[in-house]
Amino acid sequence: MEYMRKNLGMVHFKKGEQISLNQAKVSDVYFMKRGAAKIIDDMASGEEDIQYLIHEGEIFGLLNLIEGMDENSRAIAMEDSLICVIDSSTLKEMMATNSKLNNHIFKLVGLRIQKLERKLGSLVYKNAETRIKEFITEYLRDFGKNSGDTVIAKNLLVNKDIGKLTSTSRQTVNKVLNELRLQGFFDFDKNRIVIKSKNLL
Repeated sequence: MEYMRKNLGMVHFKKGEQISLNQAKVSDVYFMKRGAAKIIDDMASGEEDIQYLIHEGEIFGLLNLIEGMDENSRAIAMEDSLICVIDSSTLKEMMATNSKLNNHIFKLVGLRIQKLERKLGSLVYKNAETRIKEFITEYLRDFGKNSGDTVIAKNLLVNKDIGKLTSTSRQTVNKVLNELRLQGFFDFDKNRIVIKSKNLL
């Protein structure tokens, strides 16, 4: 902990602010201590393609652990966030002397790969309605907090964002979300999303 205290830099980012991934210093790795972010790639058309979301407690920029590589992506804070920034060479030293940290980092990489594989499988085999429903449940698992028999999460996304994350149109997202609310699957407004814990099982 003392080693981390000396080597970790804590940086505040305001909502909408870009978090460096591939700018002047490409060797940094980032820990989301508080807040949330979306990882985006810029498409040739000028549109932004949202790759995935980062929630509290996650690490990103892991490709910077590989010499000469960076994620070639941008991270945008979805709300005011506090990020721990550590140089990849420092993280490598810590991993070499701490087996628990080393195992945890590899577990995080494995989980990220699993998420990407599930997303690809969903795009190939599942219809738009199923993709949107599964995205909502995963979002609530990652970003939600337990409150009695419900799980509540901040609503940090607009329908256009959900469309990009599920490869569906904004109109389809709007239709499916309203249908799910009418069915009693979950409820939402511009500030929060609420779901019964049993619906996340």
